[in-house]
Amino acid sequence: MKKLIRNNNDLLEFQAQLFEVAQELKNGKQFDVELKVHREKRSLNSNNYSWALQDKIAKQLNTSIDAIHEQMVLRYGVLETISVKEIAWESVKREFEYCKEIGRSKLNGTTYVHARIGVGTHHYNTKEMSQFINGVVNEAKDLGIETLDEIELKQMIDKWGKDE
Repeated sequence: MKKLIRNNNDLLEFQAQLFEVAQELKNGKQFDVELKVHREKRSLNSNNYSWALQDKIAKQLNTSIDAIHEQMVLRYGVLETISVKEIAWESVKREFEYCKEIGRSKLNGTTYVHARIGVGTHHYNTKEMSQFINGVVNEAKDLGIETLDEIELKQMIDKWGKDE
């Protein structure tokens, strides 16, 4: 069961469904439940625009779109800085789509790797994707690549979550 709760009526309906679940629990059934804050999905138009610009950047720089996408994520994506023991570094790299080592240090004889890690843009919410696209747009402009004007870009961003 997946339920978007927008108002009190939705909440009352959900409470009724929870009552039914409670009855099933008495009969020995088990449930996996996940509650999370609702976030609007980003539009495919915005995602397509991001990839189209990255493709133009890649062609202008004579490199692959995958290399450009990785650079863009590492520059404008949702990233965290971590420090892990050197012995665990290879395992950490396998767990994240984007990892960039930024340094090493030693503490009490143990070597630590410091890195920027992140997930792919398909995990981003509207705000995160907006920041990412704005970074890609600025990179394209710096290379003289034609981009949408600010009004068109704002309209596209404002449509996020409304076309899906």
